[in-house]
Amino acid sequence: MKLAGLIVLAAAVVVCPSIASAQFDFKNARIQFSDQAVGKAIEKGTEFLLSRQMADGSWSAPLFWGREFGTRNDNHNCKIGATAIVLYALMEKGLTFQNEKIAKGLKWLADNPDSDEGKFTTYAISFRCQAWLRAWKQARDSDKAAASRYRKLLEADVAKYLPDKDKQFNGGYWYYMKSSRLADPRYADPSNSQYGVLAVWAGYRANMEIPKDYWDKVLKYWMPLQKPDGGWSYESGENSTYTMTAAGIASLFVCIDALMGDKFIKCNVPTEYAPVKKGLDWYIANFRNVISQRPVGSQDGEFFYGLYGIERIGLASGYKYFGDADWYKLGSVRILNLQAQDGSWTSHWGPDIASSYAMLFLIRGQHGVIFNRLEYDGDWNNRPRALANFCRWAENIYEQEVNWQIITLKSNVGEWHDAPVLTLTGAKAPKFTDEDIVKLRTYVNQGGTLFSITECGGGAAFGKGMKDAYAKMFPKYELTAAGKDHPIFTCQYKLPGVPAFFIVSNGIRPLAIHTDADLPVSWQTYAAATARMNFEAGANVLMYVTDKHLVNRGSKVWPEEPAKSPSRTLRVARVRYAGNYDPEPLALQRLGRQMAQQHDLKLDIAMPPAGAPASGPSNSAATGLPETGLLPSELAADVKIAFLTGTGGFKLADQEKQALKKWVDDGGLLVMDAAGASRGFADSAKDLIAELWGADVLLPLPLDSPVYQLKDMKIDKVKYRRATLTRIGGITEPRLLSVLAGDRPKVIVSAEDLTAGLVGYSSWGEDGYMPQSAFEIARNIAIYASVEKPASGPAARP
Repeated sequence: MKLAGLIVLAAAVVVCPSIASAQFDFKNARIQFSDQAVGKAIEKGTEFLLSRQMADGSWSAPLFWGREFGTRNDNHNCKIGATAIVLYALMEKGLTFQNEKIAKGLKWLADNPDSDEGKFTTYAISFRCQAWLRAWKQARDSDKAAASRYRKLLEADVAKYLPDKDKQFNGGYWYYMKSSRLADPRYADPSNSQYGVLAVWAGYRANMEIPKDYWDKVLKYWMPLQKPDGGWSYESGENSTYTMTAAGIASLFVCIDALMGDKFIKCNVPTEYAPVKKGLDWYIANFRNVISQRPVGSQDGEFFYGLYGIERIGLASGYKYFGDADWYKLGSVRILNLQAQDGSWTSHWGPDIASSYAMLFLIRGQHGVIFNRLEYDGDWNNRPRALANFCRWAENIYEQEVNWQIITLKSNVGEWHDAPVLTLTGAKAPKFTDEDIVKLRTYVNQGGTLFSITECGGGAAFGKGMKDAYAKMFPKYELTAAGKDHPIFTCQYKLPGVPAFFIVSNGIRPLAIHTDADLPVSWQTYAAATARMNFEAGANVLMYVTDKHLVNRGSKVWPEEPAKSPSRTLRVARVRYAGNYDPEPLALQRLGRQMAQQHDLKLDIAMPPAGAPASGPSNSAATGLPETGLLPSELAADVKIAFLTGTGGFKLADQEKQALKKWVDDGGLLVMDAAGASRGFADSAKDLIAELWGADVLLPLPLDSPVYQLKDMKIDKVKYRRATLTRIGGITEPRLLSVLAGDRPKVIVSAEDLTAGLVGYSSWGEDGYMPQSAFEIARNIAIYASVEKPASGPAARP
């Protein structure tokens, strides 16, 4: 068997007429995809499943359809399978072994062994393994006794799937087994076999010793069953089906992770494992038809069962798209529109099992994505399972399963924000077009961070290529070495100043991080015991970039353009000066989209005329990028708010000072924001105010100010970032300062960062308002300015 690499997906999407049936209308679906809609469905499903628990702690399945989840006409084994899958789903949701209902269910499973002299089903005990695994993970740091108990239960169940030394095993499973002996291999089928492998995989993830020849036999079972079109079927004479193809692909991934980690230590080896590629190509060709079918009659149970398989291959492969189809979004829309009013989903297996399958798809797919991986024109995939293994290790930090995914330069940048970090790996020089550079810069300006890693012994070509690319992307900022006292070495784990990191910063946060240390080689082989520092280095990068704040997959971190033009307009501008006056070039654009969507207000951002040479201080000549702000002397009367920000001290020319004073005194509102809570900027702002309006005029903005008291948008409490709370204590009130004309603020100063918050990210050491609070403050300022008329006396309150 050729042990090559993994998965480079074909781009073509073809239609398979044999799969097509009645098509679901995604465009006009009653419920469209959103993180909020998914969250609501999960909460309703959770309430439903909890309400279905019986007095003894168990859940049940219909007897007639009990064969998969227990012995046919055997109520006891039906309850084992149903109870196990429900507990698995609820613990994936975040309910812990200490929850009263979860604890009761786990006790029932532990107290009720398999009936009929050890006779049990492959499905039921496989799900019981998943329940034990999650209970053990939850308990291992907080309750050693409980962890030991769940560990022993898991080991006992996993052992039932491992062949006796004196018994033949062909790598497959059937419905029934007795004691610790496997069923006659002649009766193995792909459906049962995938659940048998899942059970053993649960033990593997708990660091149980699984013999290597077990995985060899499982792999050899699945390989001959693959059809020429790349799919699998339940019976040999049938056409490929989406359920069995998902079973085949997922089982191959498990074997690959267990067997082939060390096959990709060297670079320049093939990274395409033919059986997996063929299976995924089948899904690319058929996924849209599969997901568009309406589940009808007895097929609806198979539909939920199939979605669970789709979710597993989506997560295992790392691909966000099958072809051009976002598997999680489309699958979620189907599930959202099939949920009943009581929070359930139903099938011939009953609502408890159907609801659990639906919940597992929504929950597991929604888990935070910590790393995107960029597929580009080059050797991007030298270590194909590196991020999958790193995510498995990182679960210890985030106390939940975390995901990774692959994105391409062909996709929309707004879709990249499932993950806060985009990794770029390779040994050869990357080939980025000018369009690629623009896309990567846009991702960063929208709040993301690039993390490039040189693979294969410090290949100079890749490192130099990335440094050249960063110079094009961020001409205002340099890639500089992080000193040994840099927080990237201490924010999560204490590292001894290695590996060497190089960082591009805008003065607030990291835009790009580079290392020539081959971290992925350790991740690929899951060498956490012998190369732990390489895992800790990856964890520190994540902590430094995110401060441990993750978003759900599919969350709209970067808002879309509003569907219709707002009815009201407010003209605003960024003030330009000789310095870092616009460290986050898209902060106002993001605010503008939020205002348009939520408050029917368009922010018309005044910009220098395109192509016109900038007068006064300008960075364009040095950077090659257009200016994004106006000089104070260029502020017209129709500009209602001018944002003056920066990451360090600044000075204005005398004529610009006077122009700014006149614009403010004539009715403009100046908002001065210390980006990154820069002390230097805050001091310069106070000095400028003292020079233009007097030494004692800058005072705290009263909490009864109309800015804070807008109808239905009152601000009396805000949330600060961790670094800010360390500095100021447990304060929850906003800390804006102002210069008033009557009770109308004409200058507002924030010594705590607003700019970073408006881009919507969290970063280690960032000092200021959390993103939602930053938005609420900026929102109120904008709405206040849009309705307030300058007056010498008391201002009219909106």
